Amino acid sequence: MAGRGDFFKYLKKAFLVNWNLLAVGGATVAAFISGQPDVALPLIAAGELVYLMGLAANGRFQKAVDAEEHKLKKQSNLAATQAKMVEMLGSLSDADRMHFEKLRNQCAALRQIASRVKEHAGAGVSAYDGMQLGGINRLLWIYLKLLYSKQALEHFFVTIDQNEIQNAIHRAQSRLDELGPTDDDSENDRRRRASLEDQVNTSTLRLKNYQRARENYEFIKDELDRLSAKIASLAEMAVNRQDPNFITSEVDSVSASVASSEQAMSELSFLTGISAPDEEAPALLDDEITEELAD
Repeated sequence: MAGRGDFFKYLKKAFLVNWNLLAVGGATVAAFISGQPDVALPLIAAGELVYLMGLAANGRFQKAVDAEEHKLKKQSNLAATQAKMVEMLGSLSDADRMHFEKLRNQCAALRQIASRVKEHAGAGVSAYDGMQLGGINRLLWIYLKLLYSKQALEHFFVTIDQNEIQNAIHRAQSRLDELGPTDDDSENDRRRRASLEDQVNTSTLRLKNYQRARENYEFIKDELDRLSAKIASLAEMAVNRQDPNFITSEVDSVSASVASSEQAMSELSFLTGISAPDEEAPALLDDEITEELAD
């Protein structure tokens, strides 16, 4: 059952239906022309209220409104994702961009080959159509996000000196050791001890963050190599094995295997701004995207 807020949404949508606005406007004009608006207008208002309440409570109407709302939200999210894709590509180094475009072009070329094979065999669709194409787009999108995350980490490492952090821990710990046991601490010693302990804790946390970032960096490099091989392999399957069900199964299997990649990228959202693993992938194999990448 729709909540109060949802029902008001349906009520508003019912009122804004074009033919309802025309009907209300026409009836209002007719009421004034009749010379008895004081009688006609209340009747019009009562009829309109009954109509709005009935339509807003109609299950089919609610589903249509929800579907339209979902479609608009999906279009908005996709536009934001497309903009993010362009931003990511523009920020990549020449080498990383070349890696991505090489892999993407390979998928696009093999898709065309698969389409020609299917047409020659008398089938109307390519093995890349439907879910296969969507799965390949998703894998390419994850590959691009991994490249973007790798570059963000490389910039992060430039600003961090691991040896400096370790030296800071060593200096603070040495001063703590010089203070000796806490039993004979003066007020000044307690203040110094608290300051030095905080330095050790802060620097230790920085070192752990650095080490975790380094682990993620190594993992991301491994995942880039793995996904590159997987995507190329899936693309080749479309040519060598004309079985849409088999390819769909393989794409789904690889897609399920990237959960660790998305987890690693979510941990780096403070660097990359990537925090939506369930977002819809942009159509990276579409002709429009090809033109946009060429600009």
